[in-house]
Amino acid sequence: MADKPKMDEELTVLFRQWLTAFEKAQSTTDDEETVAALALSEIESRIAATPAEGLRGLVVKFALQRFLHEHADGSSEQADSAYADLVRMTGYDPETEILAKLRR
Repeated sequence: MADKPKMDEELTVLFRQWLTAFEKAQSTTDDEETVAALALSEIESRIAATPAEGLRGLVVKFALQRFLHEHADGSSEQADSAYADLVRMTGYDPETEILAKLRR
């Protein structure tokens, strides 16, 4: 079995940190809520800033984005980051074709 790409391992570690922080945030008091939200937000930003090198990293980003979109009214930072990784990995950006059609 091939080794996992280094950045995908980092994304997995960050995701585990996010899960731990999320679990803690579920049991916070009102006074602790802001600190818990900041901790989650920081980890989410680190995940978005870490480039995926393979499918494992991309699935972490998309899973988090889907959860945030469905349950926490989150931004599209994770999806944007995952899309940028796919463009980088494949060398293909279908969005440019869509935008070209709009400009006609």
